[in-house]
Amino acid sequence: MTIIKINNYEKLQKRVDEITTLLNGDWSKIDSNALMTERADKLFILHKRGVNIRLTGNNKYFWGYQFDAFRKNISKYGCEHNKDIDGNKISFHKYSINEDYSQYSNDLYRFQSVDEMKGFVKGFNSLCYVLENKKLKKVA
Repeated sequence: MTIIKINNYEKLQKRVDEITTLLNGDWSKIDSNALMTERADKLFILHKRGVNIRLTGNNKYFWGYQFDAFRKNISKYGCEHNKDIDGNKISFHKYSINEDYSQYSNDLYRFQSVDEMKGFVKGFNSLCYVLENKKLKKVA
């Protein structure tokens, strides 16, 4: 990624943090609806990083979050053939999830359709959630 894009993402993250701080304060002095909408839109842009498929409609925020969670989970748990992956470099394309930003880099997974990929991402995230809960129960 270029330096300009990285700076833009840093600015977006900084604004999201500012809005979160404002929303944790006194709501009588702010337009909370506008701030929550702005935060959701900025988080969507951050979550959609490296996602090269179209996300629209009511579920776009959900899928943006799912792809971001997948990146974090793949960094933590790896995948079946590569345990040491930088999740921040993963890219999502129409028929594949790739190890780097380019769709011509090594495939982590290949799919027949975008819906199949979305189902895989959601299932992988759900499995990681279950694993986390098991770890928490053992500690408690």
